[in-house]
Amino acid sequence: MSIAIYQFPDGATSWGSPDETGGTLSWSSTQPRSALGHTVMEAAEPVLRDHGEDGYLEKWMGHPFPVAALQHLRRLH
Repeated sequence: MSIAIYQFPDGATSWGSPDETGGTLSWSSTQPRSALGHTVMEAAEPVLRDHGEDGYLEKWMGHPFPVAALQHLRRLH
């Protein structure tokens, strides 16, 4: 699975813009899907544990924690 992270000059105004439109490639990698899923779970679980859903919502400016996506990832893993 290929992963790419792009940096944009202003995330507030460029949110949802296509990567090719003003984004600069910061990092890319190709990893097995199972390794990526495991890594995402290992990163997401402590965030949820440390902040909780309400704390995450407050800290990340009104974006809810993707609980259902994490549970789905756990089932697949």
